[in-house]
Amino acid sequence: MSRVPVVISDKEQYECIRRMLEECVQGCKTVQIDKASQAMDYLGIEMPELVVINFADEKIDTDLLMNVIKSDAWLLSSGIIGLCDSVRDLRESDKLRSTNVIALLELARLERQLPKVINIICHNRHMLFQRIIGSDLGNVITSSFELSNDLIEVTCFTNLICNYLYNLNRLDVLNKEKLSFVLVEMLVNAIEHGNCNISFSEKSIWLQNGGDMTEFIDERCKDPTIANRKVYLEYSIYPNHTTFRITDDGDGFDWRSLKDPNKGGIALSLHGRGVALSRDMTSDLAYNDKGNSVQFSFYHQEGVSNIAPALFKDLTTVRSSAGDTVFSEGEPSDFLYYISSGQYEVSVNGEAVTVLTHDDIFLGEMSFLLNNRRSATVKALTAGCLIRISKKEFVAGIKEKPHYSLFLARLLAQRIERLNRKLGHHHT
Repeated sequence: MSRVPVVISDKEQYECIRRMLEECVQGCKTVQIDKASQAMDYLGIEMPELVVINFADEKIDTDLLMNVIKSDAWLLSSGIIGLCDSVRDLRESDKLRSTNVIALLELARLERQLPKVINIICHNRHMLFQRIIGSDLGNVITSSFELSNDLIEVTCFTNLICNYLYNLNRLDVLNKEKLSFVLVEMLVNAIEHGNCNISFSEKSIWLQNGGDMTEFIDERCKDPTIANRKVYLEYSIYPNHTTFRITDDGDGFDWRSLKDPNKGGIALSLHGRGVALSRDMTSDLAYNDKGNSVQFSFYHQEGVSNIAPALFKDLTTVRSSAGDTVFSEGEPSDFLYYISSGQYEVSVNGEAVTVLTHDDIFLGEMSFLLNNRRSATVKALTAGCLIRISKKEFVAGIKEKPHYSLFLARLLAQRIERLNRKLGHHHT
């Protein structure tokens, strides 16, 4: 993992975080940043995979920092670990909406929670937003996770998955929030009611008395049998939908007794209402006979473009239909194209060589930058949308935001590296 910036003014707190990160990740280096302006510059230039931000720090203008991140999420795409005094209060604010938040940790629980979150991230780095991903994807992406009985793992895995699908343009922000609700609902139920045998009435009484569910789960996990139980989360990402399966090691429950309010029934518990809402938000939700495993599908959206470069968003938009030619081999390379949506076939001497999508970022960048004529013909395979960028506009944009030139250089370097891997070449 690259150097991790920690946006915090308190040196003692920073040292505590630095120690934990370096103990968790071999070779991990951190840097303390105590001003919002410095943090903005660092994120734009270094483009780290991960950033830790103390939102409880009154000496740092985190509102300003987050507004800048939101203004150009295409460039400032770091995964965020947020520190705070109250997770509930921070969630209820609109500060973090549409950002790559991975976990929110209360300062009072930092020693316990941060190592767990870092360990999860290190084992799932591919799920942090990566620009160069589309060409390496097969038709199906499948993965599975094992969760212990800890609610912080629920939010961490949920955010990783939802951010991943959002950044792949499979979901817009509204559907990202719907999927997040369903995953949290099902995973929390698997831990609390499945593995820990906490009844709905026990949970209600505990919360009414001001109790915290993390403490209740810890109390239950003093029993080694319960502590050793796990929750298993599996997913498969298909072109038009993602399927999920969540299984716990508990005894299961009688899901048949749950009433469906949409069919005239009355949900008898919060759990019943949660299941009903989850059923409405997903497709094909079904339990196994025992009631300790649930599976469902979440369908993707077409034509979603969540993250576009803010620098070029006001330029000319070119819409294409299937079969349209974007440019032909041998033409002058006067324009660079940012791919907002659609699929585009690249052919050389009449032979198709690859298909580009939004995940590939640009069309025609090599001949554009080298001032050569087009070396390939590009045709639209589907309806799509491109942002056309002239040389004058590109140069003016780079002058306004030099960080974009650094990003483009890294983009090209990563493409060359990927091509070399495919060809089996070594490089320096």
